Amino acid sequence: MKPSALLEQLRAERGYLLSYHEVYGRLEPEFLQEYADLYRAFTLRPRFLTPRQRELVWTGLLTAIHEHVGSLHLERAVAAGVTAEELAAAVTLAGVADAWPSLAFGAQRWQQFIHAEVAQLYGALLEGGRGPIEPGTATLIVLVVQGARRREEPFVHHLRQLLDAGVPEIQIAEALSYLLLPVGANTLLWATDLWLQALRDGRLPESPTFGRADFRTRVE
Repeated sequence: MKPSALLEQLRAERGYLLSYHEVYGRLEPEFLQEYADLYRAFTLRPRFLTPRQRELVWTGLLTAIHEHVGSLHLERAVAAGVTAEELAAAVTLAGVADAWPSLAFGAQRWQQFIHAEVAQLYGALLEGGRGPIEPGTATLIVLVVQGARRREEPFVHHLRQLLDAGVPEIQIAEALSYLLLPVGANTLLWATDLWLQALRDGRLPESPTFGRADFRTRVE
């Protein structure tokens, strides 16, 4: 496809062009075409989450990393029927997720005084913060936020919650895949490494897809 035609296709499809579209569309259109195909499959075509779930997870993720570019996901959320109250709750959940380190410190250091576990304190905040968002979607949001933060304990905690609640692994995998664009392949690798490791060491129940993850993966 000629560079001009590719750029016009992207403009028509997305309603905008970004600077990297212009640069690679003119210098390396084959690369941009391949990237556009990935992006299309990644975040434009329906996969396994509903459009409202997808954009609520994106809203929480973009809030957590303080990403200034990305309001199009909120526009897509509104188009999918997400309310202002739900968007506010997704933002709130992103903030609540960051409370884990302080709550873990307090629950461990001051256990003799407060008599509460971190999961108990944290769960109360999440329940208060999720507003009208259903529990499964709220947990997907905070799972992805904890993945972006690379916090092992809460990440496995939320994985276990989702699996125990019967959320399909393919939906969890889709939500985690969103880490790839804003925070990079290494962060997604951290998340999938930890998922498999938690299967191997018993922190997660045996998976119908992965078993005990007793296949070889390379970690460096």
